[in-house]
Amino acid sequence: MKINVWLFCWLVGLSAAAQDKDGFELVKKDGTISVFERWITYPNSNPPFKAREVKGEFYYNNSIYAGLHLVQDEEKISKWQSHVSKFEVYRQADSTEWHEYSYHDIPWPVSDQDHYLEYTLAVMSPTKLLVTFKSVVDATRAPVDEDVSRMELSGSWTWEEIAPNRTKVTYIILSKPNGLPKWLTDPIIRGNIMTTIREYIEVLEGKR
Repeated sequence: MKINVWLFCWLVGLSAAAQDKDGFELVKKDGTISVFERWITYPNSNPPFKAREVKGEFYYNNSIYAGLHLVQDEEKISKWQSHVSKFEVYRQADSTEWHEYSYHDIPWPVSDQDHYLEYTLAVMSPTKLLVTFKSVVDATRAPVDEDVSRMELSGSWTWEEIAPNRTKVTYIILSKPNGLPKWLTDPIIRGNIMTTIREYIEVLEGKR
């Protein structure tokens, strides 16, 4: 009995150690790139259902502003998001806000997807930038195509200067489930975000 109790406590401690304070669990790691996930109740869902929230943490050698500008750069999108075939940024009168449309060519068995997002620069300081994003509707710029799966997304980018020309990034994205089983979507989602982060770093460090 004592052995069983000890084993139980050890397993509980191991499980807790694999999660951060917000309940994210490490699911993939490559060098300084870490990908975490947690399943939470999707906002305003009725009846309630669970959705996957992904967090990527990584570092690059460049400024926080270079990281922000790359996210907004239409001409360089193909260098770090190879599956994106269409990408348009719509500047707003308020310089802290912009809209973005993306079309994603996704391998079978997942259908092609697109999204239309509103980005807001929520925090700006000499050493930190925080940008939030969420899906919005715009029937003129982004009419819904019945043959394409329209993604509903929300999340944020955080860039923090931790040393001169050294930046830590925290990227969080919550997506509405598409109904496909986890065993099928897990490797696709985790592989895509790892590749995207790796290529994003390479562009910022002049390697692509």
